Amino acid sequence: MDWKQFIADIISNLAWPSVAIAFLFMFRAELAKIVQRLAHVKYKDLELDFEKVKQQAEELHIEFAQEEPVVESPVFTSLEEQMMDAVDRAPSAAILLAWSGLETSIASAVSRLAISPDSPSYRSPMHNIETLSKNGRLSKKHESLLHEMRMLRNKVAHEKDSMLSISQSQALSYVNAAVELIRHFEKYQRNG
Repeated sequence: MDWKQFIADIISNLAWPSVAIAFLFMFRAELAKIVQRLAHVKYKDLELDFEKVKQQAEELHIEFAQEEPVVESPVFTSLEEQMMDAVDRAPSAAILLAWSGLETSIASAVSRLAISPDSPSYRSPMHNIETLSKNGRLSKKHESLLHEMRMLRNKVAHEKDSMLSISQSQALSYVNAAVELIRHFEKYQRNG
């Protein structure tokens, strides 16, 4: 190899990284907006923020840690494993699965407490959340977190574009919040 060939090889090896750096530099503002959009989704009047869900869940986690531990059922342990597995394989599916588990847990809590006159088959998740809230079983923080999580779930379930933009860390935050809430709802028992 002579010196001309050596210089040509160096230039060819540096060309693609240089183009990539130039591209990133030229479009840094647009790329920053795209990255921000992945964590904060806005659609018409609906604004969803994964960070908000994560922050609310972390605040409630402190409260959950002070409560008595609950004995986990084997069904829940299996569901939790499935949700965690889905985080790695299909983040949007993890969100759908986590909400489904949470929805079931809320419905089960309402049934155990016997606080709704309606048949379980006629109770929507919103009805169950409102019933728990009206009966003093749900704090404003819990209610707000559940509404945020429901909106995120609906966005993932009904918007094709949002399914592609869910990261593993966002799904993990959602799943962790759902797991904490499910554990919380498993403690609900009828008084007397």
